[in-house]
Amino acid sequence: MKIGILLHPYDEDKPAGLARTIFELTKGMLEVDTENEYIIFVKNKPRKDPELPGKNWMLHPLGGGRFWLERLRRAPRADVYVFNTPVMPLFWRPPKSIIIALDFAYWYLAAHTIVGQYRRFVTYLIHWISLKKADHIVAISNATKEDTVKLFGIPAENISVVLCGFKKICAIPEKEIPLPEKFFFFAGILKLRKNILNIVKAFAEFQKSHPEYHLVLAGNPARGAYYDSVLRFIREKHLESHIRFVSHLHDGELSHVYRRAEALVFPTFIEGFGYPVLEAMDCGIPVITSNQSSLKEIGGDAAVLVNPHDPHDIAEAMRSIAETPGLRDTLIKKGKARAEQFSWHKACREMLDIIQKVS
Repeated sequence: MKIGILLHPYDEDKPAGLARTIFELTKGMLEVDTENEYIIFVKNKPRKDPELPGKNWMLHPLGGGRFWLERLRRAPRADVYVFNTPVMPLFWRPPKSIIIALDFAYWYLAAHTIVGQYRRFVTYLIHWISLKKADHIVAISNATKEDTVKLFGIPAENISVVLCGFKKICAIPEKEIPLPEKFFFFAGILKLRKNILNIVKAFAEFQKSHPEYHLVLAGNPARGAYYDSVLRFIREKHLESHIRFVSHLHDGELSHVYRRAEALVFPTFIEGFGYPVLEAMDCGIPVITSNQSSLKEIGGDAAVLVNPHDPHDIAEAMRSIAETPGLRDTLIKKGKARAEQFSWHKACREMLDIIQKVS
C-alpha cells in the first residue's frame, strides 16, 4: 500500500504545535512501519530533506501558490492520503482520505475586525467541505472530537481519537540560560489563546505574598494590541523586575528551565492537545493547567485544574504549590505516571490501524 502524507507546515524556523505534531506522527509511522511505501508531500522544496527514518519513503514538493493542493491530482498516486489539517483539494477527491483534526481555536476566539470575521468564515467553510469529504477523521483529543461533531455535524462514528505522544525534553542535555532562583514557568507563543494576560494577573496577586518568586515566559511574542496590553499591565504593577521574557527556547534550553521551575503554569483557553503539560510532568515538576478543552483530559488528576478566565483561581493554585510541599510531591509523582501513558509509538500504531481499515 502507498500512503500519502501531507506534511504541511514544514521547514519553519521555529515550528509550533501543529508542525511538531504532524512531523512526529510522520516520523513515528515510518519508525514502526517498514512494509508500506510513503509519499511525503510538501508545499515547497525544503532547505533540506526531512530527517525521517527508513528508506520506504520519497519526498514530493507540490509547489507553492494558493491552490497548491490541487497539484495532488497530477502527483505520484497514493492509495490513502493523510491530511494533517482539515484542508483538502477543492476540485479533486483522493481515492481514500483521512483528516487529522487538532483544534478549532479560530472558531472560539472572537474576530474583532471585518477582515478577521471574513477569514474566520472562510476557514470554517473550507474545514466543513473537507471534513464532509473525508473518509475518516482522526481527532487528537476527545475535546476535539466533540468539537468536530458539534461544529461540523460529523457523525461520531466517523471520528477516531488518537492521543499524541510528546518529546522527552529532559532527556536532552541541558543548555544553561540565566534564571531566577524561584520561578513559575510558561512555554508557548505569547498571544490571546494562550491566556498570557491572566497568567500575569495571577502572578501579580500571588507575588504580593511571595516576593521571592519570579515568572518566566518563554515563547515568540505575537506583536499587537494583546501583547501590548500584557506589557502595559506589567508596567502598571511595577513587575518588570519579576517577570522575565526569554523568547523561543531550543530543546536544550527548555530542558534546563523545566528542571528548575517551581511549576508549569499553562491555563490556556483552548488546546488541541497541550504538549508542555506532558513535557513538564515527565521532567518532574507540577503542572497548573486549564479545566477546559483537551487540557483537563490530558492533565487529569495529575495536575491542578483551574478556571482560565479567573486570575484569582490561577493565583490560588500557585500559592498551593508554593506553600504545600506535600501537594507538590504528590503532583510530581502522579505527573510522572501520567506522562508514561502517552507515546508517539502508541499513537502511530493506532494511526496505522486506522489507515489499514480505511484502505
